[in-house]
Amino acid sequence: LNGQCCKKCKSGFVKNTGIDCPTDISKHCVACESGKEFINYPNDLSKCKRCSSCDRVFGLEVAKNCTPEEDTKCACAKNHFCNISSVPCGHCNPCTICESGIIEKQCTSTSDTVCGIKGKKKKKEYFVSTLLLSRPVILAQQQTLAKEIPIHIVLIMAFSVPSALILVLFLDADLSNHIPDIVKLMTLQEVLAFVRHHHVQEPTIDQITRDWAGDTSEQKIKLFGAWYQHHGMKGACATLISSLRQLKMCAAADKIERKLKAAFSRQEG
Repeated sequence: LNGQCCKKCKSGFVKNTGIDCPTDISKHCVACESGKEFINYPNDLSKCKRCSSCDRVFGLEVAKNCTPEEDTKCACAKNHFCNISSVPCGHCNPCTICESGIIEKQCTSTSDTVCGIKGKKKKKEYFVSTLLLSRPVILAQQQTLAKEIPIHIVLIMAFSVPSALILVLFLDADLSNHIPDIVKLMTLQEVLAFVRHHHVQEPTIDQITRDWAGDTSEQKIKLFGAWYQHHGMKGACATLISSLRQLKMCAAADKIERKLKAAFSRQEG
């Protein structure tokens, strides 16, 4: 800049107020506020990023406190689990309590309790069998019952029988590890419209757009993640697809639907 060689501030530091071109990082860079801010890469930014919080509402607790060089590390709280391999985990689910009293496998931080059931079909298997057997009746009556059928059943009716099985089995699947792929199929404006439609608070939206200014991809991931944490895993897939169609984002809805069907099919296989 103006014949000067600008240097980047190291991790944990950003440019001091009024400095456009740091030439001496010991003088021209200022440390992020410990416990409140961080920046984890060499940069030429003027502001640090705000430390993440580990919200107990989402089953999280602090595993490692935020430092100027590193964001907060969250982990599942006691008696909670996260069943995805990607990190960080956006939210953890409460471990299942076995009503039968028979525990085949204890809950861990990465997997739910496995309950033992004697002489009975698992609920999911029974539901899928019942759904598939009754599908012709549902389809025959869909015109008159459209307003009464729950949204997840309406979605299922749009699929073939094998795909219906896949969708039922993964209807409440965790979308956390699919978020980057989902938002790739949406514009930033579509993501903003979607999260506002679902009442994500404006201060949260503003904070995310400021923290990730200039990084549209990360803005979309964080915005969608804020909605997902608020909504929770249950029914999120159905809510996502139906809301996009309601907002006239049918092209995005179709692409995301195909993407998730393919992903769920691979998981099932």
